[in-house]
Order: sequence, then C-alpha cells, then structure tokens
Amino acid sequence: MSVLHSIKWNYLGALFKGVSQLVVLAVMARLLKPEEFGLMALALVTIKFGSYFSDFGLSAAIQQKKEIKDTDIQASFWFSLIAGLFFCLIIYCLATPLSLFFDTPELVSVINIVAISFILIGVSATPIGLLKRNMQFKYLSIVESISYLVSNGVIGVLMAYYGYGVYSLAMAYLSQLLFVFVASYIKTRHSLRINLNVSDYKHILTFGGGYSIASFMSFIGSNIDHLLIGKYFPAAELGIWNRSRNIISMPSYNLLVSITGVLLPAYSKHQHDKQQFSELYIKSLVITGLFLVPVAGGMFAAAPQLVDVLLGQNWQNAVMFVQISALFVPIEMLASVAATACSAIGALSLQIRIQTVLLSVSAPIMLYFALQQKLELILITLATYYWLRFFIYLFVFGKRLEIRPWVHFEIIFSQLMGAAWVGGLIYLTAHYYSGVNAFQLLPIEVAVGGAGLLTFIIFGPAKRVRQIIRSFLITRQPSGTLNTLAKTVLKKGY
Repeated sequence: MSVLHSIKWNYLGALFKGVSQLVVLAVMARLLKPEEFGLMALALVTIKFGSYFSDFGLSAAIQQKKEIKDTDIQASFWFSLIAGLFFCLIIYCLATPLSLFFDTPELVSVINIVAISFILIGVSATPIGLLKRNMQFKYLSIVESISYLVSNGVIGVLMAYYGYGVYSLAMAYLSQLLFVFVASYIKTRHSLRINLNVSDYKHILTFGGGYSIASFMSFIGSNIDHLLIGKYFPAAELGIWNRSRNIISMPSYNLLVSITGVLLPAYSKHQHDKQQFSELYIKSLVITGLFLVPVAGGMFAAAPQLVDVLLGQNWQNAVMFVQISALFVPIEMLASVAATACSAIGALSLQIRIQTVLLSVSAPIMLYFALQQKLELILITLATYYWLRFFIYLFVFGKRLEIRPWVHFEIIFSQLMGAAWVGGLIYLTAHYYSGVNAFQLLPIEVAVGGAGLLTFIIFGPAKRVRQIIRSFLITRQPSGTLNTLAKTVLKKGY
C-alpha cells in the first residue's frame, strides 16, 4: 500500500516536472544556439563519468541495507563528501585535456564550472537516500519540482535572456543540485559527526561500489552516442541530437524515476521473499510500461509538431532524431526496472556482465559508423543495443524469479499494442487537421492521445493494468459514485 501511495506522489511530481521541463526546453531552444546545448551536453557527459563514483552508490546503499544505524549514516556522508571533493579536483585538472580530445576549446570553462556538481552530488547522496528509504516521496517530489522551476525556469531562462549562453545552462544545473541538497538535509537532519570506524564503511562501500560500477556501465551505454557524436561531429549536431532525445527522455525519465525511486527501498524490504518480490517486480513493469511505451508511440507520430512547438522552425532536422529516440528510449527506461530489481537483491555482477558483453559488441560498430560519418546508423545501432539489453534482462531475471516467459510476452505485447493504438490515433488526427499549425494541432493530438490511452486501459488488452488499479481502489476502500463507477468499468476484461 505504501509503495503505491509513494508511486502516486512520484507520478504527480513526474508529471509536473515533465511539463515544466518541456516548457523550459521550448523557451531555452529559442534563446540559445544548438552549439551551446552541445557544449553543455559534452560537459555533462564528462561530469557524469565521475558522478557515479563521487557518491559511490551510497544513496542506494542507504536504501538497500536492512537495518541502518547513525554510524552508517555518518560513514556514508563523509565518504561521499570526500569522494566528491576528489573527483571535483580531478575533473578540474582534466578540463583542458578533455577539451583537446573533443577538439572544443570552449569546453574548458564549462567543465570547470560544472565540476562543482561532484561536491553537491556527494553531500546529497545520504539525505536523499534517507528520504527514499523512509518513503518520503511526497516531500522529495515537491522539492525536485520547485527546485527545477526556480533553477531552470527562473535562473537559467533569465541568464540565457541576458546573453550568458551556455553558462546559463551550467548555473541552472548547479543551482538545482544545491536546492535539492539544502531541502533534503533540512528534512532529514542526519548526524554530521565524523566517523573513523572502518567497519562501518564495509557494507556501504561493498554494495555502493558494485552499484556504482553497474550504474557506470549503464551510463556508458546511455551516453556512448554523445561521446561519439561529440568527438566526430560538429557541436551543433550534438546539440540537435541532445535536444531531440530530451524531448522523449525528459517525460520518460521523470516517469521512470517516479517508479524506480520507490522500487529500490520497496524491493529491498522483500528481497528474501521470492513471491512478494516477483509480484512487485511484475507490477512495476506493468505500471511503468503503461505510460512509457504508449506515450512514446504518440510522440513518434507527433514528432513534427513537437519539434515546431518545443524547438522552433530552425530545428526541423530534429524530427527524424525525435522519432528514432521514441523507438528506444522507453525500452531503455523499462530495462531499468529489472536493473533496479537486480540491485535490490545484490545481483550487481549480473548487471555488469550483461552490460559488458553488449557494449563490447555494439561500441565497435558505432565507432565504425562514426568514422564513416553515418549518424543515423549510430543511432539505429544504439536502438538495437537497448532492445537487446531489455530482452536479455527479461529472460535472465525472469528465469531467476521463476517467472514464465508468457507473462513477460503478455506485458510487452500489451504495451506495444497501446503504443500502436495511441500513435495511430495521433497520426490520423494530424492527417485530418493537416492545414492547422503546430501550436493549434499539438494540444488536439495530446487530447486525442490521452483519450486513446484511457480507452485502451479500459477496453484494450491491458488486463494486468486493470487488475492492479482495481486492487488499489479496493485497498483504498473509496466511496462515492465516481469511484464506484471506476471499479465497475475496470472489471472489464476479467
């Protein structure tokens, strides 16, 4: 019950943040050049290389440990702070070599500024981990939404308007991290006493280290396209691809985090109960895919209007990239559900092996296409990589939890049918209103897509979704005509 309640708050926060991000994206795309977005994307790639080790997975370790003491919290905080300072210094010193590698001299000053994020990520790891462990997702959701609006919607937009270029993106990023840290620490007020007892560091470093390596491998797969495009293509190309992918990944990522952020502590509590663990895993896969996959189908069909409205007419080359992103970003996110489950039971070596094998095959292929200046083929290879990773996760983890293959097939088939249904409705709407401009057409497409998704949930092959929603409604014991009607309608398909 607390899991579904937490997911509800995370979903609301994700919805609000997703809409806010798209609005800010639309404004910033008109104030900044593609080259400036490309510079920031390169800086973030270099920063994120180290960020997975600057907090050393300690936020996840705090959530995963069955029982936690003040000494664990102290060890987590001080280790992540020292690691953050260390990586901040390392990246600051490497700014010039990195700019030479990417043949982009302007990158030095951007990296030097954004390197401060290592410290903020490090000190935030423990209080954020405590909030998630205690299922305080309502508070965390509100904090993240407000901090995004203030940092990006106010600080970033104002700095971009007054001509600060790429530095407006850098300062917006840093200020958001700062706001989240301050708010999370105010809520937790955890101990800051220095802990010199080595034994207290054992669990958090053992689990956190493995978690960092597994997350780092996922990061390589998620950002290899940015590395290759940044190295072998102009910064403007990277900027266009980065913004195109963000149109799909921003709402998808927020929806994903709204689920997986709750799942790790929830999974960890049931890690020794295979039946409960399996049920929670299936539910999370169903709920996550319910929105990610059909929404991506709709965004694929609405790509021309999304680019016109969110980026402007100068970004027409982005339409194809948005559609390619829609083909794999939801699958990338869904694979994270299984990855989170692996983390909860400590099966981190399994994640690392899967990522290593897939990257050893796909990375050389993408490098070859980069050398041949075949940008589209790089992205198609990337999409293939994500689909393979997803199916391998389903097979391996399903076998481990003794889940029949048919169950996974039924879930994925239902979600793909939803994507085809929503995308088809939006495509027909765009064709029918072909003479309407993008700003008028996009709201109509959103309304049609939303109605189509609701119809699919009630009448389509989404039996497991209806079971989960009905179970939630019964558990809540709702009253009133509307809730009674909802229960009656959701009985369809049984």
